[in-house]
Amino acid sequence: MKNPALRPLTREEEKLLRWILENWPDEAKSFLPQIEGIRAENSCSCGCPSISLAVSDGVPTAIAGKDRIVVDLSGQTSEGFSVGVLLFQDDGKLSELEIYPFDDEGTFGLPTIESLSPFEVGKPISS
Repeated sequence: MKNPALRPLTREEEKLLRWILENWPDEAKSFLPQIEGIRAENSCSCGCPSISLAVSDGVPTAIAGKDRIVVDLSGQTSEGFSVGVLLFQDDGKLSELEIYPFDDEGTFGLPTIESLSPFEVGKPISS
């Protein structure tokens, strides 16, 4: 973890990540210790708030299944964008928080915690 572009999570990023891990699904809770000291960098140039994550050395790996996706959610940003939220892991360590728009393009922020729900194919996103 020696990338100089890495930075601490913003308060909003940490709050969102912690809430996701505490609330969806049970297996995600095993990643909670990794939040302490985790570092981030913007992972996209399209204007979305997606971030790559780097877990601190010495932090225990989580119990991870074969799937890289830890959580798959949908929600709304305060700007009114319908977004998908994917949290990825690699070998038991958090690796990326991807936030992508379903329809609109443009610059937008993180989804509101109150709007998050499990992503379901074919389920309309409520505004």
